[in-house]
Amino acid sequence: MTLSEFRKVRARIQPYIRFTPVVSSELPNVYLKLENLQHTHSFKVRGAFAHILELAADSRKRTILTVSAGNHGQAVARASSIFKLPCTIVVPENAPKTKIEAIRSYGADLRIVGANYDEAEDWTLGLAAKRDEYAFVSPYNDRLVILGQGSLAFEVLEQLPETAGIVVPIGGGGLIAGVGAVVKQLRPSVRIIGVQAAASAAIYYSVKAGKMIKVPDQPSIADGIAGNIDLHTLTFPLIQTHVDDIILVSEEEIRSAIGHLLHREKLVAEGAAAAAFAAVATSKISVPGPIVTVITGGNTDILPC
Repeated sequence: MTLSEFRKVRARIQPYIRFTPVVSSELPNVYLKLENLQHTHSFKVRGAFAHILELAADSRKRTILTVSAGNHGQAVARASSIFKLPCTIVVPENAPKTKIEAIRSYGADLRIVGANYDEAEDWTLGLAAKRDEYAFVSPYNDRLVILGQGSLAFEVLEQLPETAGIVVPIGGGGLIAGVGAVVKQLRPSVRIIGVQAAASAAIYYSVKAGKMIKVPDQPSIADGIAGNIDLHTLTFPLIQTHVDDIILVSEEEIRSAIGHLLHREKLVAEGAAAAAFAAVATSKISVPGPIVTVITGGNTDILPC
């Protein structure tokens, strides 16, 4: 994926996304990229619009189909509604209510299938095989989605040129794959660090194994980055190439980070976003210079008192 491709997609999606701020945090030398202030309160609109813009120009008027823990579903529903395209969004039973309600608000055909993300994705991929009826937009295993997510990297480097490290939560890996590919072509010295919940860390253990593997998927407060992913995902080789390290954080550390972001930074952050901040707040990451932590979303049912 070349810089030219990333720049082209960035220009195409620009009218549909917000240029979100980078602000200093209460922690020394730590900055926050506030994608919780993005449309749908998640970075996911970047990748969703990158793909939906292509489908809007397609003469085949198929139903857009996706599976999501919630945020990608909101993003696809928003993009589809703007272009008046029919869409079906599949989420698991454990998806947060706030995300389910937001998807419904865009008028999407919402299907609640399976006890967790893995079951929802398996069911949706079966439906996606009907290619004459459905255009499937994966939350992560999609070239256009990855190119769209990479637009965030340009913003960070423009907003804070002295950035020494960027910390990104990892679920399917679309965001960190796009960010890593852009940053390592523009500023190879900047460290790209991924964070996963220890309860559900498919990419972490796959990198250790040198190949994609399935892992036990335990419930996590970081629902947006939980679950196994497609064993043939495009994101994995990009992560192997462009990501310098992956850190694990515990459920207690994530919950504490949600509290810090709420009470000290006055920011609502969901578990996935707080996971990245938790790795920094617990001193698991050491970078000789400013660190930018991506606050990927703010859609949560769970807030500390």
